[in-house]
Amino acid sequence: MLGFIAAIAAGFGTGHLGLSLLGQQQDITARVKASTPGPVDVLEPQAVPPAPWPDIFGKFEPDALPVPEPEPPVRVVSHSYILKGLFASARNSWAIVSDPGGEYLLRKGDELPGGALVEDISEEGVWLITAQGRELIAFGE
Repeated sequence: MLGFIAAIAAGFGTGHLGLSLLGQQQDITARVKASTPGPVDVLEPQAVPPAPWPDIFGKFEPDALPVPEPEPPVRVVSHSYILKGLFASARNSWAIVSDPGGEYLLRKGDELPGGALVEDISEEGVWLITAQGRELIAFGE
């Protein structure tokens, strides 16, 4: 292997030696004159329209976003009910509500004095169905 590399190096060196001894010398000024560029035509840039890409998957049309319906405002009960305590889970929920007449332990479906029906008990508070509509008894600040 070493002999092969030595043969390549010897051939390379011999080739350069032969070219430098036998090659014709050119005048340096002739090379400079040949490499000097002549007058150049200046072209004005032109706008090239981009090549249109084919619509492989069809033209993109974004989906129209649905406009959510505004929720009716939640009306907080102006009665004298005060939410004292609350327990809400997936299966059962209870709430303790008080008013000047006493305290009440409520579950879904119970009725308060005055005709308000307990619709739901959630982490927000107690939802009632009254003559005025759906109302919430929430914890006071």
